[in-house]
Amino acid sequence: MAALDAIDDDFALVDGGPVAVDSLWRTVLRSLDCGSRDGRIVVHPSWWSASRVGVITAAAETDDPNEVAARPRSWLLTQASPDAGPEGSAVVEIAERLVAVIGAEVVAVPRRAEPELIAEEVAGVIGGMTRAVVLIDAPSTVAGAAALATLIADAVRGGGGEQKVVEIDDARLLQLARPALNALPNQDKPRPNEGAGGPRSRARRLGLLAAGVVLVAAVPTMATVGRHGGPVADKTPTTFLVEGRVALTVPANWPTQRVVAGPGSARVQVTSPSDPEVALHVTQSPVVGETLSRTAERLKRAIDAEPAGVFVDFNPDGMSAGRPAVTYREVRAGHHVRWTVLLDGVVRISVGCQSRPGGEDAVRDVCEQAVRSAHALG
Repeated sequence: MAALDAIDDDFALVDGGPVAVDSLWRTVLRSLDCGSRDGRIVVHPSWWSASRVGVITAAAETDDPNEVAARPRSWLLTQASPDAGPEGSAVVEIAERLVAVIGAEVVAVPRRAEPELIAEEVAGVIGGMTRAVVLIDAPSTVAGAAALATLIADAVRGGGGEQKVVEIDDARLLQLARPALNALPNQDKPRPNEGAGGPRSRARRLGLLAAGVVLVAAVPTMATVGRHGGPVADKTPTTFLVEGRVALTVPANWPTQRVVAGPGSARVQVTSPSDPEVALHVTQSPVVGETLSRTAERLKRAIDAEPAGVFVDFNPDGMSAGRPAVTYREVRAGHHVRWTVLLDGVVRISVGCQSRPGGEDAVRDVCEQAVRSAHALG
């Protein structure tokens, strides 16, 4: 779907022509509308970043003057275990390229191994949580999700724990929608227009919620889940950014955009909301039979072809966040970017950590977290 592919961009290519992404999302949401004039509830994947949720809610609000309430998919799934509640439940959401485990934190397990191994790894993550109920989401739109959900359930049960395991398919998820809306505190429910109300308006809201669930079920691989492995330097909320064949941990409240113009390669840029000169840059390239030394040779030739002083401190045998890497520094007006180039399988991953000259502390922890967590997806 073009709207999903371009959610980080301003424009999408549709039928050979450019279309504004906000307009495209309004069209998508309008296609799911069942005629309501009331506010909407948008249920989104739990690993979406704040910026991506903002794109959807802004599109909904522009198309409909009523308020929009956004809730993660895990909020709906936990309605299947009302006695345990969110604090007593671990939610497993299966996507095309990863499995997200949502508890006190969110952990992502890449789907790049055999299903049995993935199931064992997910069960291991759950085993480290003190949760009474495990809720496993198995959307029919994700290839192999139902079979993987069964393997995960078996692995959890076989781990010796006492957790109750519940598998939730599309039909069951839709059944949870109506009581979930009714369970929302009044202040969290979308407010309808004046004059709208009563049973009819409630039915409309529920219809839109169901439509929202269908939307999410159709697009469960949207980018971001929270923390994945390794310690987090502070209490800043994090998400797991998924871009192409690469995933890594970034701050949840830093807006994300694709950059295709200006100096450097096309990349994803994640920028601090408090300082536009503090950012992360992520690029990726498919490589076959590549070694880190060969990568260093290629980079050195490219750097030597640039004007002197733009790329400095080149180290072909560097270390970054405990990982072997090629490292160097890019010097630009107003900021410097420290680049870490990694190899993971057949993917070359470059993480650039941008800060003002002499201000590396502003990005240091975020940078180490991103480099430590960066990996290729299957």
